Amino acid sequence: MGRHENTKELFIKIALRMFGERGYESVKISDVADEIGCTAPALYKHYKNKKELYEAILEQSIAEYDKSMRDIHVDFEDDETKKHAINMTEEEQITAAKNLFLLPLHSEGARDFRKLMTIEQFHSEELAELYDRRYVSLPYDRYEQCFKVLMDAGKMKKADPYTLAVAYVSPIIVFIGVCDRNPEKEDWALECIEKHVKEFNKVYRI
Repeated sequence: MGRHENTKELFIKIALRMFGERGYESVKISDVADEIGCTAPALYKHYKNKKELYEAILEQSIAEYDKSMRDIHVDFEDDETKKHAINMTEEEQITAAKNLFLLPLHSEGARDFRKLMTIEQFHSEELAELYDRRYVSLPYDRYEQCFKVLMDAGKMKKADPYTLAVAYVSPIIVFIGVCDRNPEKEDWALECIEKHVKEFNKVYRI
């Protein structure tokens, strides 16, 4: 990556963090420039206005998200995937649940973009839809498929798999929001997630 690309990446990184902390409308181009330690005209060489910088942030963040989804795609039609899901130990389930919490929490870019989506979802249909896709549709759909596999294999009590997916995933999503605001609560959240998985298994696993 050349110097020009590095500079643009820095502008995006800093602007994303500031938009996520203060909201898009509250941040001026001059604020971003001051944070970086350059002049506003230097930033304008790369982005003609704040809207163009904002659109660059969206484009990059969406591209990174789409790539990460391809990398972690789980095909529950695959026999090996089904076998792995059926034979997972409780400890492996707990690890998977904790990773669902930890990976987005500690990814700097994902964390800052999540904060931006949380604030701006009320002003942007695009961000509202993207927030729902990331933190509602995707995890709920994935666990719905997993629970279907477990029910078909006789490893889980028969029930509506989507409803159980909502019950299973929702506390984890809530803990992400809590720890975005209060990072010192991470250990508490991890303890809660472990207890949650164990209690869920007591009720629904066979």
